[in-house]
Amino acid sequence: MVVFLDIETSNLHADIGSLILAGFLTQDGERFFFVESPQLEKQVLVEIVEFLKSIRKEKIYIWNANFDIPFLISRCLKHGVDAKVFTDLKIFDLLKFSREFLKLSSNKLDDVSTFFGLDKNIKVRGRDIQKFYEEYLSGNLSLKEEIIKHCRDDLICLAKIYEKIKDLVEVWEKKQKNSLF
Repeated sequence: MVVFLDIETSNLHADIGSLILAGFLTQDGERFFFVESPQLEKQVLVEIVEFLKSIRKEKIYIWNANFDIPFLISRCLKHGVDAKVFTDLKIFDLLKFSREFLKLSSNKLDDVSTFFGLDKNIKVRGRDIQKFYEEYLSGNLSLKEEIIKHCRDDLICLAKIYEKIKDLVEVWEKKQKNSLF
């Protein structure tokens, strides 16, 4: 089974920001872990870690694993959540692949999606999610679905990009020796 992971955060730095959402896409469907309030972040991280334990043998593809994984580890450590599962995962960073094998002017997920002719919502950007979350916490509960929708869109594009480059990625993976990221 192939798994795709994307997270949304309130800041790019784990000591300043917190987790908003972690989304997973597999052949069996999608799973979202949404932090309803900052006080519930630890509980959501525990749920994410338990889910990761259940899929630890699967390949997990991320766009910019050098951000997502250290952010999750940092937030787990802050809250005293056991982060050891992250050392057992088979993580492959498709951004790293893109930088090494594609000669594009930009390796942002939106831009690579456009290059491959994929239908992606580029009106809502990652930085918009921080504002959406602040408004959600202030009572605009309808923005939860917008945040999830953005994450879902990123996951679907990540999966579609993977399908286009899958044959090359499989060879590249063997050279990576299942490195953390």
